[in-house]
Amino acid sequence: MHRTYRSPYERPCDCRCPIHDGQPRAVYNDPGCHCLATCASQPMTLLAPQIGGALFLNWHGTLWFVPALEPGHWDWRYATPVDLGHPVDPAADLIADFLHQTHEGLLPLIHRM
Repeated sequence: MHRTYRSPYERPCDCRCPIHDGQPRAVYNDPGCHCLATCASQPMTLLAPQIGGALFLNWHGTLWFVPALEPGHWDWRYATPVDLGHPVDPAADLIADFLHQTHEGLLPLIHRM
């Protein structure tokens, strides 16, 4: 059976978050957000317990950092783009390239479903 691939940004959020459930999610630091990093709308994510959070590319391809509250739960109020001055900035280009290349490398596998 062939399935049509939809990027995470085109999928409705399925994490039961009162803000995003059933809606497209393009903003990651909405007040009251309780999305999990495993919901359908979450893009390719690098879990990074060494720095207390997770890194992901938003729909524009900008690297973001979200702090962890507990395993599988994130403090979206403090999600922020990784830019100049952010502690992750020295590794940002490397991580963003890794996430983008990993996503691109997995697309052929997704389209075969």
